[in-house]
Amino acid sequence: MLNEPRVLSATRGADTDVSRTHRIVTAAALAGSAMLVGIGGLIAPPNDGQATGLYDVASSAPGRLTVEAVVLVISSILLVVGVLGAARVVRGRGRRLAWAAALFGVMGALGHVAYATFSLITIRVVDAAPGRAAAIETLDSINGDPAIGLLVMPFIVAYGLSVILLPIAFYRRHLVPLWVVGLAGAAFVLELVAPGGVLAVLGLKYALGAAAALALAWRITQLSNSEWRNPETIGRT
Repeated sequence: MLNEPRVLSATRGADTDVSRTHRIVTAAALAGSAMLVGIGGLIAPPNDGQATGLYDVASSAPGRLTVEAVVLVISSILLVVGVLGAARVVRGRGRRLAWAAALFGVMGALGHVAYATFSLITIRVVDAAPGRAAAIETLDSINGDPAIGLLVMPFIVAYGLSVILLPIAFYRRHLVPLWVVGLAGAAFVLELVAPGGVLAVLGLKYALGAAAALALAWRITQLSNSEWRNPETIGRT
């Protein structure tokens, strides 16, 4: 009985350490994923997505494609950790949006891994083909397969939905101001309407998305350990 206060104190200390670690890891993963997506996108050599363009970039810049693929895989792992951790913060208003964002984030991570895998396969196809024409024919058959498009494209689109829905969920829970939603919304619009080959536009899109993610990550770091363990108490006086 005499040791109970000491045991309780040690337990609370352990809970505090776990909460702090979990909170920091979530924030770092969320911000790190967004920044790595931008870095990967800027590293990637521009192409139109057609078989000829894929052949040209795979034959002229295989190193850049490989680095982009590795960066995307790492960012995808961080994305899953970040969105799942961030979604648990939102209770009450915005809760459904937060978990929808987490679901789309996981789907987006799978889509990015699929894209990275295809980039690596493209390099191998170009290396193994007996000539340019044969490589382009193979890439065209893969790229033009409707089953692949129907399977992969929803996962790619899901990432963009996650980018916009998570800030909205945080805003509805009164965790971040409206300008954070504006940053994510602008990045989402640029993804939909802006030309993909313009470096300045790409840089702006990735910068806006990263800024929104950094704002969410910063807000998560500002939560107390008690609020992290019990998100329903956030904002109560």
